[in-house]
Amino acid sequence: DRKTCYALNVTYPTTEQQLRLAVSYVVQNNLKAKIVTKFSHTIPALSCPQQNTNNNHAFFISTEKYDSGIEIDAENLAVTVDSGVRLRELIDEVEKNGFSLVAAPYWEGVTIGGVISTGAHGSSWWGKGGAFHEQVLEITVVVPASKSEGYAKILKLDSHHPLFNAAKVSLGVLGAISKVKLSIEHRFKRSVTFNFTDDNDIENVYMDHANKYEFADITWYPSRHTAVYRYDFRASLNASGAGV
Repeated sequence: DRKTCYALNVTYPTTEQQLRLAVSYVVQNNLKAKIVTKFSHTIPALSCPQQNTNNNHAFFISTEKYDSGIEIDAENLAVTVDSGVRLRELIDEVEKNGFSLVAAPYWEGVTIGGVISTGAHGSSWWGKGGAFHEQVLEITVVVPASKSEGYAKILKLDSHHPLFNAAKVSLGVLGAISKVKLSIEHRFKRSVTFNFTDDNDIENVYMDHANKYEFADITWYPSRHTAVYRYDFRASLNASGAGV
C-alpha cells in the first residue's frame, strides 16, 4: 500500500547475543517487532509492524551490522553465515576458497536471512531445484520465550526438527534468523548463451529445455512473440571465458 512505516526505535545488533537481547526487549515490553536488512523488505503490509503513528508499539531490529561471520567447513562442504551477510559477499568468499554456492537468485541485493525468508530462487529443477532455501542444512533463530528463559531463546534447527521448514521460508514473522548453515560445492564455472527466437511451441519445448540444461531459463515476451531461451550449464574450470 506504499504507506510510510513508523517505529519507536531501531537497533543494530552485531552478535547473536545482542540479537537475543533485542528480541528479549521486544517481548518484555510487549512491542511489535520486524526484522529489517540493509537493503529493503517485503512489499506486503506485514513488513510493517504497525501502520498507525498513534500509540505506536513497533520496533525494528536491523541486521545491517550483523554481517561479519562467514565460516567455511571445507571437509563437510558447508558454510555458516550471519543472517546480515550480503549474498555478493558470500559468493566472493566461498569462490575465493575454491567453492561455489549450489543455487542463487539472479538479484544479489539481498541478505542471507532475507533470501531464505522470502523463498528467493534461481532457475533449475535439477537436484533440489533452484530455491536457495533448499540448500540450508541448519538454521539458528531467536524466538520469544518465557520470563524464566529471559524472554528470548536461541533455537538451532536442522532438517530433523519439525519447525525446520517453517523457520526457513517464514517472511521473518516466526523469529529473528541469526545464523544459516548452507551446503556448498567445489567451484565450477557456468556457460551461458541466450537464444532470442520465436515463441511458437514454447509450451511443448520448455520441459526438454529444462531437462537439458541444469540452470535452464526462458524469458517470454508475449507481445513480441519472442522467447529468450537461456542455455545455462556447468563448464570445466579450464574452459575459456572470464569465469565471472
